[in-house]
Amino acid sequence: MEQTATSQEEQLLNVLKTYWGYDSFHALQLPAMQSVLNDKDSLVVLPTGGGKSLCYQVPAICHEGLAVVVSPLISLMKDQVDSLRENGIEAAFINSTLSGQEKWAIAEQIDQGTLKMLYVAPERLGPGALLDRLKKTKVSFFAIDEAHCVSQWGHDFRPHYRELARLREDFPDVAMHAYTATATERVRDDIIEQLNLREPDQWIGSFDRANLTYRVVRKNNGVQQVCDIVDRHPNESGIIYCISRKEVERLAWTLDERGYSARPYHAGLSDSEREANQEAFIKDEVQIIVATVAFGMGIDKPDVRYVIHLGMPKTIENYQQETGRAGRDGLPSECHLFFGGRDVQTWQRIFGEQPAALRQASEAALKSMSDFCVGLDCRHQALVRHFGQELEQPCNTSCDICLKEVQLIDDALKYGQMIVSSVYRQEQRFGLEYTALVLMGSQDQRVLDNRHDELSTYGLLGSFSKRVIQDWIGQLIQQGFLKRSGEYGVLTIPEAGTELLRGERQPMLTKPVKKRTKSTSHSHLTTDQQALFEELRELRTSLARERNVPPYVIFGDASLIEMAQERPTTLSEFLTISGVGQKKCDDFGEMFTDVIHEFVAGRDDSESRAG
Repeated sequence: MEQTATSQEEQLLNVLKTYWGYDSFHALQLPAMQSVLNDKDSLVVLPTGGGKSLCYQVPAICHEGLAVVVSPLISLMKDQVDSLRENGIEAAFINSTLSGQEKWAIAEQIDQGTLKMLYVAPERLGPGALLDRLKKTKVSFFAIDEAHCVSQWGHDFRPHYRELARLREDFPDVAMHAYTATATERVRDDIIEQLNLREPDQWIGSFDRANLTYRVVRKNNGVQQVCDIVDRHPNESGIIYCISRKEVERLAWTLDERGYSARPYHAGLSDSEREANQEAFIKDEVQIIVATVAFGMGIDKPDVRYVIHLGMPKTIENYQQETGRAGRDGLPSECHLFFGGRDVQTWQRIFGEQPAALRQASEAALKSMSDFCVGLDCRHQALVRHFGQELEQPCNTSCDICLKEVQLIDDALKYGQMIVSSVYRQEQRFGLEYTALVLMGSQDQRVLDNRHDELSTYGLLGSFSKRVIQDWIGQLIQQGFLKRSGEYGVLTIPEAGTELLRGERQPMLTKPVKKRTKSTSHSHLTTDQQALFEELRELRTSLARERNVPPYVIFGDASLIEMAQERPTTLSEFLTISGVGQKKCDDFGEMFTDVIHEFVAGRDDSESRAG
């Protein structure tokens, strides 16, 4: 007999509370879970930190049979399986790290029907022993995680994902569900087509991450800019992205020399070194990972308090995905992007190795990223707009633009006219950097050879740095007063630029304001609450080491903060804390409530002696 929507909701909520310790659903979680229970194909797009994994984990407990989860990364599989087991759920993964004996033990669990969830890499679902075994098993559904990997229009295309469409032939009656954190409409359509989803329910969440604060600034002594941010987050986890391996190595070494706890991560390291560095970061043995884009997809660490880009990402999709690794637990976190003029050239050099059609698409995506860097819209608004959404209003307090850390100059019209006029007098045949050289009065040989030192605009902005002029040109492009065209980004003047020259349109140009608001994720805790939080964190670390799991598998920071605020001293009170399910209460409740009880008693004794 088919369940009603109400009974489904009650069943799902009961499982969510019992195993995960949560009292309510995040946005779109409930309908996404109901699609699974109703055996209806679905595509779910939820931002990182939006509880995407629960959309298939919770209904897997309610559904008869074995749920098969396709995941591209070994580390993600292990993290999720560790967490599921700590919550009392029978789960396993199959990948290259397992011994033959371990694989055989899992095969027996599959045959006996004792597993609820099995994580596998996409290549494992090709013809072979595992597929044959699954055909003899009651498979409840397939969950395709990181589904954007199936699309060549996505930012992390993986050919093995294309082969998953054949599951339709082998399991014609089993529903398939695709999950991803970032996907434009074009990528979403491609996912549906490539996975052969049948009239799927589509649940598309907001791409906004309201708990993140975005700041975008020109590079100026990048190492010191990085250190200034790290110093605001003592004993907290952060990820720093660089474009090249060489930059990663150099920055990781510099930070280590300065006494910071940092490790590198890039594709040039050995598998064992990469794995060791990532494991140390996940287990809080190292605070900082300095990495290329090779690091991060599927990283489940919820307490990353800051993500820094020391160099411009190649696409907005990459930026959204990488910054999305901050604040997955919903607590306030910071995202800083330091960009420079050479970033574009570096990426263009890398794109030079691509086929012509792909290179053109890469160049277009890079221009969108560059426009974002110099843009004057609310950063949150600009990001969601890229994915086809709109915010009802700007964030007001969660980006450098809305915090007014970047201010408008008074003479924007005058300087804008000078810039557009120079492009006109250069016959609209040169790019951004060259135009900046002319305006600053450079003696560069190209300028002299073209006799552009004789133009009336030559040196008009000589009192400003090249970086400032480049930023202004970029802002005029972003506002539509100039246009960049062709492979070399030649500047041309659209109608809006002509109107600016006539004084009919007013541009906005900025100057940076040197002020930063000191912020930490726990700034809302009192001194006493912070002290208790640290004691609870020490206990969590100790338990995690005993069990050889990441600390957040025991409890996330959000749960510890609530414990520090509410101070539960009985198991019934402990069960009311968000993130405390029944098994975790049974396993850890007495230890945590004992620490809280001793802390409260110690404070009471101190106050009575003082009195």
